[in-house]
Amino acid sequence: MNANSSPLGLSTMPNPGGSSYIQPKPAKNINGMIRILEERGLKITDGERLRRALFDCNYYRLSGYFRVFQVDPAHGDNGFRPGTRDVDFLTPYALDSRLRSIVLKGTARVEVTLRSRFAYLVANDGGAYSYMDPDSYIGGRNAAIRDRLLDNMGKWLSMSNEVCIRHYRRDDRPIPLWAAVEAMPFDTFSKMLSLHSDTKALRALYKSVDLHTSLATSAAIVHSIVYLRNLCSHHSRLWHREMVITPPKVKEISASFPRIPMMPKSVATSLNTLMYLVDHINDGLEYSSEVRAFLGSDDKYAEGIIHPLHWE
Repeated sequence: MNANSSPLGLSTMPNPGGSSYIQPKPAKNINGMIRILEERGLKITDGERLRRALFDCNYYRLSGYFRVFQVDPAHGDNGFRPGTRDVDFLTPYALDSRLRSIVLKGTARVEVTLRSRFAYLVANDGGAYSYMDPDSYIGGRNAAIRDRLLDNMGKWLSMSNEVCIRHYRRDDRPIPLWAAVEAMPFDTFSKMLSLHSDTKALRALYKSVDLHTSLATSAAIVHSIVYLRNLCSHHSRLWHREMVITPPKVKEISASFPRIPMMPKSVATSLNTLMYLVDHINDGLEYSSEVRAFLGSDDKYAEGIIHPLHWE
């Protein structure tokens, strides 16, 4: 197939626009994007696959995978190292998509379990209806954070279209905690855990998922899972990602998966923590076995999950 033809019809797609406005960086069609890649030294082995990726996945999104193979992108040298092929970044891009699905399955298990157990433990400790009370959260120097949390919680409860929440609002009855937690985003719920003052319930919650650290460390672990989940929900790159939020190092977690190094700021560190939590929630090794088998299927990809890269 020649460079100007495609079953997708992408080569005939016109540039968008048409007005007299001079764009600072004019849009390029698929052929123009491929020419740039070739000029930078990329060897194209599957033109049709590359065309589809550029059309479906966005050049900007794919560029995060280019950087691994470029000479010095941090300083503006975007030329590809000799011998770089399109498959070198298209393969980890595809594997990332599969890993994100596996991660989301695990984070969903953690999220649903923590919501349920927290609501149960706090409610049975007398806090079923006091979760909107400022005294239920740590104040002092955290007062401003606490107040923002309460505002957010009130917002989500007022906006929720969940049947049970609408039912309580319609009858002007207080919403119990076990219903309220289902109306909160995971990050808001995570903040509830980090600031809640019922230490008895929190210790029981974390112990139930085999976390035996301080409350602050356990809350930080949950926060890191929220961050990992949000990355996957937004289809972000995992391969060679330098994580902004990573879980604190915990001896029991490190010892559980010694073959997956917990490199600073790596996705692998967060994956180890996720596997640990899901395995203990499920009381079995099925989830961690699935993750490890997936990583074991491609050593080069696994290296990119273990080792973050910094390009700035």
